[in-house]
Amino acid sequence: MRVIQDRPGEVRKIPGITRKGDNGLVNYNLNQGGVMYRYLKTSQVGSSIWVEIYNPPVNFLTTEITEELFNLIKDVEKDTSIRVFILTGGVEDNYIMHFSIPELAKISPGNEKLKMNKVIKYRLGSFILKYLTTFNNALMDLSPWYEEFSLTQAKRLAAYSSSLFLWLQMHRLYLAIERMNKVTIAAINGPCNGGGTEISACFDFRFMIGDQEFTIGQPECLIGIIPGGGNTQRLPRLIGRVAALELMLKGNQLSPEEAKRLGLITNTFKKKDFQKKVQEFADLMSKRPPVAIDAIKKSVNYGMDTTLRHGLSIEMEQSIRCFDTEDTKKAMKEYIKIIQDKIDVPQERRASQKEILDILENAKLVEKFNGR
Repeated sequence: MRVIQDRPGEVRKIPGITRKGDNGLVNYNLNQGGVMYRYLKTSQVGSSIWVEIYNPPVNFLTTEITEELFNLIKDVEKDTSIRVFILTGGVEDNYIMHFSIPELAKISPGNEKLKMNKVIKYRLGSFILKYLTTFNNALMDLSPWYEEFSLTQAKRLAAYSSSLFLWLQMHRLYLAIERMNKVTIAAINGPCNGGGTEISACFDFRFMIGDQEFTIGQPECLIGIIPGGGNTQRLPRLIGRVAALELMLKGNQLSPEEAKRLGLITNTFKKKDFQKKVQEFADLMSKRPPVAIDAIKKSVNYGMDTTLRHGLSIEMEQSIRCFDTEDTKKAMKEYIKIIQDKIDVPQERRASQKEILDILENAKLVEKFNGR
């Protein structure tokens, strides 16, 4: 059973995730596949699912958490009752401090065991490693079976060398967040650094508490490493090359308002209103047709990584997909009726553009997604 809290004081249960005991950690069990979640707590409000990371004292991100999130996302993608996915911190005033340093400290000996540190010292070896990794990621994109196989093999190898599984699981999680067929929101309710900033960059929207002196940053450079979870690539796409370089090379902290001005944060809210404001935005997004949401996200995400010429082809592909669904066909017919009743009439009875948009907002022409 999944614990669902619609409003304070009211909890109902639906099939899905069950609490498993009270041992100081929030333990939930996903019935499908029997997966145990040690660090995640979920609650569904309307069409939104809130996922809280609970790893006291300050929510350090770990490989185990990335693995749990990845498995949860795969399950949520299949749930048509969920339209919006929200990630937040389950420890008071803590979002994600950064990635676990003890885990990162294992990367060097892990690389040495696999001879990866020696391979990259040679141009040919470096070239082969990079393109094998790229090819492997492409295969995982094409085949869910191969993705599961690769992650399983890397996890088995982790007992000998953990570095490969750490990178592979982290990269696949972050790509899974970007590619979700839901609207995704990072609800940053505390300090956010390193891996916390990297995972947040994968979400469609990022909201942050703005009145508690929480900060956000990318300080890896200060200890001699780089943002190795993808933000050397995502930050320039998100806030521009110069701003991204400055943030990563300085390793400094940004206030929520500074981060908002850069485009790193979508908006900020006061702590007392934070959950309410995020939920209001989520409720608005949940009214949007799922087929259009998924198609727009695919067009933007895949189109940004290619040429304009190919991006337009991706857009056409997704447009064809939208027009081929029963939802869109029905919505078009309903909208034609609205046009006939409200626009193709004498001037004195004609609705304004705002009135038409209000009608479309409230009409819910597409209630659910029947299509692929």
